[in-house]
Parts: sequence; structure tokens; C-alpha cells
Amino acid sequence: MGEKLRCVHKRYRGMYVNVLAFEVAQVGREGPQPGHKWHYLLAVRPAPVLDFEMVYGPTTDEADYFTREAAEQAAIHYGTRAIDAYLGQG
Repeated sequence: MGEKLRCVHKRYRGMYVNVLAFEVAQVGREGPQPGHKWHYLLAVRPAPVLDFEMVYGPTTDEADYFTREAAEQAAIHYGTRAIDAYLGQG
């Protein structure tokens, strides 16, 4: 723990997926864990900026991420699917 926060931006179909991954404290978990668990905040916006209206991972994403990169990759995947759905509605 103790790594600095960073925001990752991915341009996709004229919009941006903005991702902020962070470590989750594993207080009260039983049994040995392979490492710290990571989660993410996700925003889809027309610009690559961090804002305060990010979503805490989709409710369907119940996967465990044990690296920052894995959490970021999952968030980018969900963000690009959200853009596809949004643009499909237009």
C-alpha cells in the first residue's frame, strides 16, 4: 500500500474512459490472500479529466483484482462498453 493515486485516460470513439484504481484494505477477511485487492472508480466523459462523478465499479463486476493494472484494464473494458451502448442509442 502507499502507492500514489493516478488517473488513466483511454480515448475511445471520440470520448474518454477515465479510471482511478486504488487498493482496498482487507480488514476482516478470513484466510490468506495473494495480495492487496484493488478496485476502481470509472467515468466516461468527452474530455480526459478527473471529476467527482465517477462510478465505483459496475455492480456486475465482482472480480478480485490483485494489481493496479488489472483493475485499470477491467475499468477500461467496462468504460468502452458503456460508450458503445451510449453511442448505439444515438
